[in-house]
Amino acid sequence: MSRDQASQLAGIEYSGLGGISQECKDAVMRLLQYGDRITRVRILSCSNTHCFLLTVKVDDLIAIKSGFASGYGGEGPHAFPYVLQLLENHGAEIDEYDVDEDVIERLDDSALTRADIDKLDAAQPIRPSRWYDYVSEKDEEDGRTGKIWREFRPIIPFAVVDSRVFDLAISFWKDPDDRLMTGYRRLEGIVRKRTGIDEHGARLFAQAFLGDTPKLGWNGLDGSERDGRGALFTAAYRAYRNRRAHRELQEYADEQLTEFLLLNHLYLLEKESSEDWRGGPPQQEG
Repeated sequence: MSRDQASQLAGIEYSGLGGISQECKDAVMRLLQYGDRITRVRILSCSNTHCFLLTVKVDDLIAIKSGFASGYGGEGPHAFPYVLQLLENHGAEIDEYDVDEDVIERLDDSALTRADIDKLDAAQPIRPSRWYDYVSEKDEEDGRTGKIWREFRPIIPFAVVDSRVFDLAISFWKDPDDRLMTGYRRLEGIVRKRTGIDEHGARLFAQAFLGDTPKLGWNGLDGSERDGRGALFTAAYRAYRNRRAHRELQEYADEQLTEFLLLNHLYLLEKESSEDWRGGPPQQEG
């Protein structure tokens, strides 16, 4: 390889900030949160400093800068075992490689070369594996119990949000209680307009979706399935909307998001319902 070839930049993606643990930890969490499948993890270690070279999907490379550390107290050594356990729980293949300090410096400068990548591809990982020693017992336990995902921020999945509450989803975190109450009232208005039933809350939905001859139903469902869907409306309003309407609540963000997603699901079910429904198993097309 010529000197010119050796100095050519690798042209890969970089994320995080060198020496800033939270930024690098968040970079990995964002990749996992938004559905990137990390298939291979290469830990690049120089003494007590660590960074990652991640293979995403098939062969896309993303370098996470040196915000991770080991062997002493502080934020860096806390973030490192957490991210390792997180990546293992997501099924990534993890290996560790010793590299020179200048490789870490180039990675932090977003300037790895093609020669750096070729050298890593040809290198042998550390054996026996020592990365397990970086992971604390607490992180292992959190991985087994599912607590490890508690540090993820609650994110609204816009892809599944009903168009009629999309405005509420966009501004949800400005005032979750107001957005939820608006959503509840809006759904009642939609069902009242469709059915002509002059009721509110659970009574409205009971008359709209339950009973022997409800105003709204779902094609192809038997009676128990139809009643089950209808009962979701009445139960949600009794369990969540009523208490929200009558008292000020102290809630966590994940509880508020969970309730919004339940309300959104009611909108989706209402959209699928029909005034001209028929019961029984799905009809076969001839």
